[in-house]
Formats: sequence, C-alpha cells, structure tokens
Amino acid sequence: VIGGAASWSGGRVSRSTMGGNGSKPGAAVAVADDQQAIISHQKMLEAKMRADFEKQRRDLTDAFVAQQQELASQQVINQLTMEKTESANLETQIAALKAQQYTPKNPAAKCVDEEGACLKCYEDAAKSGKGVEAFLECRAVVEAYSLCAKASTGIP
Repeated sequence: VIGGAASWSGGRVSRSTMGGNGSKPGAAVAVADDQQAIISHQKMLEAKMRADFEKQRRDLTDAFVAQQQELASQQVINQLTMEKTESANLETQIAALKAQQYTPKNPAAKCVDEEGACLKCYEDAAKSGKGVEAFLECRAVVEAYSLCAKASTGIP
C-alpha cells in the first residue's frame, strides 16, 4: 500500500499514513483501504450469518422430523394399546356368550309327525314293488308335510 495502511483489529479500523505527516495522497489511500477493509469484513460477517442461519435451519428441520417421528410412534403405541383392550373386551364377551350355552331352535322339529308320515309312505312304496305309481300315492302325505313346513316358517 502506498502512502498508508489500514488494519482491522478488535472491531475497529485503524488508519495510518506513511511518514505520519498527514499528506493528502496517503490519506486518500488510507480511506480507500479502510473502505475495502470494512467491505471485506461485512462480506465475512454476511457469510458467517448465512452459515449460521443454514445451520439453524438444518437443526430446526432435524428437530421437526424427530418430533414427527416421535408423534407417529406414540400414535402407533396408542393404537396397539386400544387394540389390545378391545381384543380383551371381545374375548370377555365371547366367553360370556359361550357360558350361556346357547342352543339354536330346530325349525324342522315343528312338523315331526308329517315328516315321519312322508318317510313311512316312501319306504312302503319302495317295498311294495309297484314302481313309480306307488310313490305317486304319497302325494297327499307330501302335500301335508309341505303345508306344515311352509306354515311353520311363514313362507306362503
């Protein structure tokens, strides 16, 4: 640097001129040097701030992702707990139903006499040796069984 020098130290810019006599050409160079030092320092600070902001952004993003994963894990745990509870309740209800020894009603039991008469007629027809005509003689018994079955189930 001709006629002067600028330096940055501890947050302050110091200016000096060669020879210390305050000559104007050295002072102009010193001011230009001071401006360059300030601009350089500003650029360095801006770069550091950008790096700091980028690091904060990454840290916040990582924290957010971790929080979302923790929340999802907790939701899965809650769902599994609810499923276990519901499963236990169902098992209890199933056991209670089995303890009642439920037996369904037999709808065919309503026409026992008609069914027996129909079967006897068919057996007698098979033993008679008359052939198909013997089975046709069971028509009235079959009709009675059919009417009883329809009446007991509500079918018209």
